[in-house]
Amino acid sequence: MRLTSKTDRRLLAVGAIAAASALALAGCSGSGGGSDAGGGDGTLTIGVLAVGEGSLAFAMDESKRAIEVAMQQYGGDADGGTVGDTEVEFIYESTDGTSGTAQTKVKKLVENDDVDIVFGPVSGDEGEAVAQYALTVPEKTFVISAASPVGLTLEGADNLYRFFGDSAMWMGGVGTYAHDDKGYENIYLIAEDYSFPYDNAGGFFSEFCDAGGQITGSSWVPVGTTDYATIISTIPDETDAVYVGLGGADAASFLSQAVTAGVAKPLVGGTIAVDTTALSGDTNLASAAEGMISGGPVPGQDYDNPNWIEFSDAYTALPDAFPSPSIFAILPYNSIMPLLMGIETTGGDLGADQENLHEALSATDWNSPTGNITVDENNQGIVDNFIVEVQSDGGELVLNTISEAAGVTQDTVTYDRFDSCP
Repeated sequence: MRLTSKTDRRLLAVGAIAAASALALAGCSGSGGGSDAGGGDGTLTIGVLAVGEGSLAFAMDESKRAIEVAMQQYGGDADGGTVGDTEVEFIYESTDGTSGTAQTKVKKLVENDDVDIVFGPVSGDEGEAVAQYALTVPEKTFVISAASPVGLTLEGADNLYRFFGDSAMWMGGVGTYAHDDKGYENIYLIAEDYSFPYDNAGGFFSEFCDAGGQITGSSWVPVGTTDYATIISTIPDETDAVYVGLGGADAASFLSQAVTAGVAKPLVGGTIAVDTTALSGDTNLASAAEGMISGGPVPGQDYDNPNWIEFSDAYTALPDAFPSPSIFAILPYNSIMPLLMGIETTGGDLGADQENLHEALSATDWNSPTGNITVDENNQGIVDNFIVEVQSDGGELVLNTISEAAGVTQDTVTYDRFDSCP
């Protein structure tokens, strides 16, 4: 993974945002591209895609919590409010995490509901479907909320933005740390069989193998797998650690069965395997999960960024929130805030084919709860990343930060499923 230092706002970005502001002050009206929103023509509508079924069914509620915290800063809530001088309304569509439902629901939002902006989706396969669709409707703006396959921002859709790292970026540094610092030479791979785990595991194992490590075997399982006993029993003895590329209920099921089976090998977690959505339910997971290392956009409990503390306090005050912000809350929050600030900058006048909004989004230079966020020429976020370790704190499983990398940029390598070093 290439690392660059944090950068000041680019001169081009400054010019773009100034131009957008000037247009708004001049009272330019009409959002163009067939949209009726902005510039006093009515309410600007944002269609939200989020998973509401299956092992990631909590993602819809987490997206709403993220939007709620963001809109509270404007005196609104998860249903909408006034951003600057612009009335904003959110329309929600639930998916099941597959590309098929994402395609159906995004078309409904754009073609039937005529939303001005699409926010979402969550799952990797969904993201790929939405990115392809975005190419066909350049007059609309798409802001990805949590989907993280590498290729989303490499498809050439100038109207699509992602303000967080891709899933390969999230594992930057973890492979080297596992090999050089933890001393793991041989690792067995268990992961769900779809695009997100491909890139997440690819980011880890490409680095781990470059450091001299080997893969002792692999099991790619369907989402929703509940029985891992057979897989656990076939892990080779010479394996030093097990990579767990599972999330949500799937990760919790594996960890619970690992405890029951007496798995003594240390674990390396894929990014969502160490998320609070996987670790907060069953305290019996501690003997398997404690000491598990991973990487991603969510820092440990010892992270002292005041913006993170402020966000965490607002998030945990919401009904039924997890004990700490999940990845499915912080990514949508870090994505919706640049969008809302862009809407405020344009004064609601999105411009012809929403060019004013695109200029404002491209100029993003924001100190988020997890560090500074800017975007590159592909509208891909340049962000901070964290290597973390699961530890027990008073009976609760929490993350502690091992290290932080600033200004992580995207590579162009994408991954498919693999059974040996990629």
